[in-house]
Amino acid sequence: MSFRERLTRALHAVGLRIAGEPGGRAANVLTSLLGLGRIERCTNPTCTNCAPTA
Repeated sequence: MSFRERLTRALHAVGLRIAGEPGGRAANVLTSLLGLGRIERCTNPTCTNCAPTA
């Protein structure tokens, strides 16, 4: 995992911890402005990219 991805995930986690979903959205705005990317939460249980494998 790259430094940029770790930083993006850390900022998103902090936003979620402090303010819940609005904090996660605010963290996405901040990381997008910094050129780090965004963290999207997938709610599709059959998604092949992020669904847990049994």
